[in-house]
Amino acid sequence: MAGLTLALLSAGCAGGSGGSDGQPAGVGERVTETRTPTGTPAARAATGSDAKQLAALRARAGIAPCAGLTVGPGGSVHQAPPGPPGKKPLPDVTLACLGSGRSVRLSDLKGTPTVLNVWAQWCGPCRQEAPHFQKLYAASGNSLRVVGIDYADPRPEIALAFARDLGLRYPQLADPDKRLLAPFGLLVGIPATVFVGADGKVVHVAHRAYDSERELRQDVRTYLGVKL
Repeated sequence: MAGLTLALLSAGCAGGSGGSDGQPAGVGERVTETRTPTGTPAARAATGSDAKQLAALRARAGIAPCAGLTVGPGGSVHQAPPGPPGKKPLPDVTLACLGSGRSVRLSDLKGTPTVLNVWAQWCGPCRQEAPHFQKLYAASGNSLRVVGIDYADPRPEIALAFARDLGLRYPQLADPDKRLLAPFGLLVGIPATVFVGADGKVVHVAHRAYDSERELRQDVRTYLGVKL
């Protein structure tokens, strides 16, 4: 893999929002690239992974399928209610389902308020806050959609193993090519959490790591009006 250097990290995510590097128990190695500009190295690494292995890892992790993200309980695509003016819609970007499964067009995520957590297995703060998103997902029912996006990650199999070890069941997408870099302002690093209204428009982007489920729920209530 020309021009790409992989390194085991002993510190948090490069360009991230700071925070300590402690991590939940039961997690393994972290691997990232040391070169960070937008480009294709991460994509090449991801496509080089064995598809069957990734599918098996995803199945063992028990992650919810991506196919249901844009389909309502009755089997039809959600119809978005009208929203307030001035907010930008989700970018018209289609992302692969992490490991295996149907790709998802972000701009189709309508009809239900949505929380998108942009993370990576190599990001220490992302690892620390991940259990808070699982608790949010477990409590969300039909009132909130919780989705993870594994970002700029050359080793999706490690991300899936991390999800398995932590019991992360919410749907996971993959953005190895950093297509969300500009739309979500990710030059400042990850984690980032995107709050999306039921009309599919971005209400707020939090460039921070959440220290507790309580803080996360508070922002869900503040930006999306959903009380859990």
